[in-house]
Amino acid sequence: MASNAEQGGPHRLEIELTPVCDHRCVHCYNVWNAEPGDPQHGLAPKVQGDLERARALIDRVAEQGIEHLSLTGGEPLLHPRALEIIEHACTRVPSVGLITNGSHVSEAVARRLGAAGLKTAQLTLLGGRREVHDALKDVESFDDTLRSVLRLRDAGVRVNACYVSSQRNAGQLPAVLELCFAMGIRSLSYNRMSAAGLGVHRIAALLPSPEQLEADLLACETLARRWQIRVSTAMPVPPCIVHTARYPWVRFGFCSSGSGQHNLVMDLEGQVRACNLSHRVLGSALEEPLSALADDGYLAEFRSSLPLMCRGCPHARSCGGGCKESAFAAFGSLDAPDPLVWLALSPEERARLELPDLPEQEACP
Repeated sequence: MASNAEQGGPHRLEIELTPVCDHRCVHCYNVWNAEPGDPQHGLAPKVQGDLERARALIDRVAEQGIEHLSLTGGEPLLHPRALEIIEHACTRVPSVGLITNGSHVSEAVARRLGAAGLKTAQLTLLGGRREVHDALKDVESFDDTLRSVLRLRDAGVRVNACYVSSQRNAGQLPAVLELCFAMGIRSLSYNRMSAAGLGVHRIAALLPSPEQLEADLLACETLARRWQIRVSTAMPVPPCIVHTARYPWVRFGFCSSGSGQHNLVMDLEGQVRACNLSHRVLGSALEEPLSALADDGYLAEFRSSLPLMCRGCPHARSCGGGCKESAFAAFGSLDAPDPLVWLALSPEERARLELPDLPEQEACP
């Protein structure tokens, strides 16, 4: 059977097992945390789905040629049947990954995940010091995360690290890279904070500056290269505010929805969205094939939308204006500027371009 990729459809999919999470990250982008009045409000799944429903959904997408499946949340291991769902996924999809907060990986869980054939597990490290990481997580989790890394590694699961850059952990990436090297982690996903969910109310307090991003990327270019830790960006870093060509060690990625890669996201109700930050339900995987959902008219509109200030930019085609879902969450329009770029502009430049004001900001604890 031809794969989805060969048919022009998605070949990667994320399944959100549950919206429940016991960490309270100050930058949380999950759309179901959006507050009343926010553009993304109302997307929380109404049910988690039972085991048989989850298995049926996995069977359905596996039959459509999905090659890589990531299981995420919320915190996926808080789903009461998470391990059984993961085990089933590993029998149906060639490559299965888990994105977890690191607080629920006992030695027994790690062994079971390894025995199931889980390929990768991604855990977040927000700082090289316990107090920094735990403050951003708003829960004591640093030690749990390090233990989980070692348990998963010993069980034969390849561990990837995720780092989210914000004003609250400026300067911490070198220490995180050192931890990765010491624990045998050889890949890191570098995410600049993107505003969505609760994070949209903390834009001014949390979004990193271009200077901070440049400092982080220099650490990647020097330390990560020295220690052979592969670095890729998951959230778009617009080339207009960061000189990406200076950092050839870093693999810069841009919006999968904007580029037509179609890395879709689905919950256990079967509702499909374009990405974790997306406010728009494209349809149900129970009713339509993923290839049809990936051709939804909304995605064509999404790809054609571009902030006025980005039109004519030589990077517009690849960058697409940055994170459009973050722009929508902050300003209510796909044609609005990415808040990261908005903050990087001078007040005079924002006024000249007649760019919208940021939404009312919540103080960051």
